[in-house]
Amino acid sequence: MVIFLALLTALANAVASICQRLGVEDAPSPNGPTLTLVRYMVQRPIWLMGFAIMAAGYVSQAVALHVGSLNLVQPLLVAELVLLVALLWLWFDTPLRPRDLLSAVATAAGLASFLAVAAPSVGSRVPNAKEWIIASVAIVAATTGLSLGGLRGPAWRRALLLGAGASTGFALLAAITKSLTDQFAVGIGAVFGSWQLYALCVIGVGSFVLMQSAFQVGPFAVSQSALILVNPFVSIAVGRVLYGESLRSSAVAVLCEVLSLFVMIAGAVGLSASPLVAQVHDESVGHHLLKGRGRYAQRAARRSLAASLRKRHEPETDPPLA
Repeated sequence: MVIFLALLTALANAVASICQRLGVEDAPSPNGPTLTLVRYMVQRPIWLMGFAIMAAGYVSQAVALHVGSLNLVQPLLVAELVLLVALLWLWFDTPLRPRDLLSAVATAAGLASFLAVAAPSVGSRVPNAKEWIIASVAIVAATTGLSLGGLRGPAWRRALLLGAGASTGFALLAAITKSLTDQFAVGIGAVFGSWQLYALCVIGVGSFVLMQSAFQVGPFAVSQSALILVNPFVSIAVGRVLYGESLRSSAVAVLCEVLSLFVMIAGAVGLSASPLVAQVHDESVGHHLLKGRGRYAQRAARRSLAASLRKRHEPETDPPLA
């Protein structure tokens, strides 16, 4: 159940990332998070659709976190990159090379073997206020530092740092979400009276705007890989500190875990360098590689062309005589 919900979240995130990418790439002022960017996003239907899909994915993630653990759910979200490539291949007809397939298999196999060897456990601890404050301050400080570093420099570095900052923020968001779901067992009044709800809003909005900025300022491959690969490591650390979650720690298990993570990361980097991801956006001004390439757009274009040809070959009729 937990694995299914986490993979469903990964699929929703993959679809949402494409929609949101389409919604912000042509936005003005590509200099990081601004109110101008926010206003532009909410006026784009494709971006709003991506937001709705991502919100549905978040609900699925929240249920998975309530039942399972951070060190199981968050690593499974790496599957988003494999699903993203599959969507770009199936929907946008981008070519799948043998090395792309090999990278996808490596990512999936590395992730599966890591989880099988590590055997993530659900923690039994309930973090106290002091632990929450220490963890939150540390993560917010790291997110702020990464975000400030992403305000200047070459496009790839800005995308990398802003994506890493957003991913770190989302790791804290997952930990707070897990805590908030416990409040639902008490009642709606407990939910609205909890600090988790309001912290969730602040951290969620901040991380979300950082993610949109990462998509906008540089290559999609860099921002997407940073978003996907940073989160699991931060989440595993947070889960251990706050909830007492653990992985197998014998020498053999640790060695296998490291090797599995190496294979997973190598596969993810390979996918990020693939034309299916790296060339999602053409750097030339005003040109969008995805525009008009989806199967729905292709069908609409064929129908329009057929209608145009029929109209062109229809015999002209003389107007009736008075």
